[in-house]
Amino acid sequence: MLNFDIDTGGTMTDGLVSGDGMVFSVKVETTPHDVTIAFMNVLEAARERVGAATLRDLLDEVALIRWSSTITSNVLAQKSGPKLGLLVSAGHEDDLYTTADEAATVVGPLIDRENITGISADADDDEVRVAVKGLFDKGIRRINISLQGAFEDNSREHKIVSMIDAQYPDHYLGSIPALPASEILLRPDDATRTFVSLINAYVHPSLATTLYRAEESLRQEHSWRGNVLVGHINGGVARIGKTTAFDTIESGPLFGTHASAHEASRLGDARVLAIDVGGTTAKASAVDAGRVVDRDEGHLFGIPVRTNLPLLRSIALGGGSVARAKDGTVTLGPDSMGAAPGPACYGLGGRGATTTDAFVLLGYLSPTAFLDGRRTLDLDAARDAIARAVGDPLGISVEDAARRIVDAAFDMTAELARETAAEMGWDPADTALYAFGGNGPLFATGVADRIGARTVRLFGFGHVLSAYGSAISDVVHVYESAVNSDDAARAAAERLTEEARRDLRGEGFDPDTAILHWEVRGSDGSRATAEGAVDAALRGHSSLVRLTARSPLPSLAKVEAGSPAERAETGERGGIPTHSWASVAGSTVPGPALVDGGSFTWLVGEGWSLEVDPHGDAVATRGER
Repeated sequence: MLNFDIDTGGTMTDGLVSGDGMVFSVKVETTPHDVTIAFMNVLEAARERVGAATLRDLLDEVALIRWSSTITSNVLAQKSGPKLGLLVSAGHEDDLYTTADEAATVVGPLIDRENITGISADADDDEVRVAVKGLFDKGIRRINISLQGAFEDNSREHKIVSMIDAQYPDHYLGSIPALPASEILLRPDDATRTFVSLINAYVHPSLATTLYRAEESLRQEHSWRGNVLVGHINGGVARIGKTTAFDTIESGPLFGTHASAHEASRLGDARVLAIDVGGTTAKASAVDAGRVVDRDEGHLFGIPVRTNLPLLRSIALGGGSVARAKDGTVTLGPDSMGAAPGPACYGLGGRGATTTDAFVLLGYLSPTAFLDGRRTLDLDAARDAIARAVGDPLGISVEDAARRIVDAAFDMTAELARETAAEMGWDPADTALYAFGGNGPLFATGVADRIGARTVRLFGFGHVLSAYGSAISDVVHVYESAVNSDDAARAAAERLTEEARRDLRGEGFDPDTAILHWEVRGSDGSRATAEGAVDAALRGHSSLVRLTARSPLPSLAKVEAGSPAERAETGERGGIPTHSWASVAGSTVPGPALVDGGSFTWLVGEGWSLEVDPHGDAVATRGER
């Protein structure tokens, strides 16, 4: 049986197929207007690869599909969500339990002030009905309820939701017309609970529509009886019915970070700066002692949230970033040509010069091996675009213009890596730089040169590392309960354990094989953790009990270099020695050099030495400069 792991990015959708003695990757272009098309295109590309007659024949051999994406991230970034309503405690309609500046990150961008209504602490049913009707009369069709103090007692929020459900049934409003904030996040911070609930409601419709459309297509059109498991920000997956939209924000990129943590543990790298460069964005994250670094507070697209989130920083830079000449220098982005029409070299009508055009012109990317040969890149179109946008305005050759574009891209990514290291309190020289994503391996040694890192790791599956992170993921559910004593914590632990077992059993997973991890937070800010029994974690009066239940799934073994891409090239490009990925396994490659894997390319800078292991993974090192 086969397992599919699919990661939908802003420009490319990656797939990793494993099982029956095979492991291979596929890449297709993302279809922003309907990402389910790209999802199905991955399956179709895999069908061709394995030689199945029909997609149904292929799916008969598929045991598991895991899907991560940037769907919710894109909705939040582009501010394209639905019209929301919000009920809060009277007196907090303007501040949302925080400062005016913080409230302004959601009031306006996600919800209009006129659609926020306060209700008094002693409001009767009639007052609540009037408030709800007032919102519905304004055209609101999705209401959040976030009341002060719901962390300690959320019964009032649930009572209001029940009232709305009874008065306005699904056939009138559609599914989930009202949701208590405490159902999405149980934290003592009223403002964060409010913000997270608004984010969830804002991105929910797009995610739900997409996920259900994909699953229904597989079931109704191709008679597949499995379930699509959805990637979560915690590095696990779950059934669609057990997924909130907030769970999935940045899940795709973060699977790459979780894969980095897995590899760091295997390789013994204590401090890792993980750099993911795709077609639209560049992201930096950190791995410390084999664990993804998280923070108790952070920002999601400018919105402050005081809850546990992985450390992830991003900039608008990728292969599709538009290059311009400005004040004698080169600027990149923030706009991107995306997958359609794409960079000028795609030949689909794009006229803007991009990072990808510069890579092609300098020989870093093969015009004939791109996407394993499924697209031939137009070198002349790239040359014309770069001359028009950068070369002619600056009075330099088109080759020099391309180098300046690449240098600007490396500089921007290096600054992102440097800031991430500073936030960790790390000296970049003491870190290993992991570079992945469609363009990350082209940036690797150039970024390392700029920040002073002396070790770079590249992976045979690095161009689809987020899909690889999905392929080694398990089903993960997180449960929380507010408590005020050790006795209450023990009672909550029993309740959460039973809830986890019930959910896993309902999803078709054996609860007896689940791995339980407990975290108990004390009212004094202390934390304790334990595996298995919660008693080992209890100390002092607790304010929060958190259970993470993990149900193991089939995990992907290493990707071997023994399956070379058909289009991988050997020889020379742009004056740089070029080697096929399969041919360098188990050898050392001095820089400057290119390693061509067909659907990916590694750039080894001058002064660097690349050692490739039998799996096709590599470490690049540089001595003292």
